[in-house]
Amino acid sequence: METVFLWLARLMFLGIFLMAGGMLYRAWRIAVRKDMRHVADWRGRRVANGEKWAASVLSINLIAAGVLLAIGISVVVTGLAFTIWTGLSALVLWSYYFMLRIVVARAEHTTES
Repeated sequence: METVFLWLARLMFLGIFLMAGGMLYRAWRIAVRKDMRHVADWRGRRVANGEKWAASVLSINLIAAGVLLAIGISVVVTGLAFTIWTGLSALVLWSYYFMLRIVVARAEHTTES
């Protein structure tokens, strides 16, 4: 059972970098390519009036990716404890989700008015 837990923890750790990579990809597509399809919520549903909300979604993606990468690097460099890095990662991911929900709600509110 300990072997299964160890491999699950390793997959979770690898997932930090994969999620950060996805966020950086989305930020790059918005900032460099001006691809407004990536101005979307966490499920990929587009935000109404994407040009207006691109800066918000871009900054949310950059901040969340940066913090996730910092967590992953600190695990390797300082040996951050399992409970701490998983808790911090969960905090970042939930914050990412709720920040994108706020942007979507504000975008929907401004299009209805």
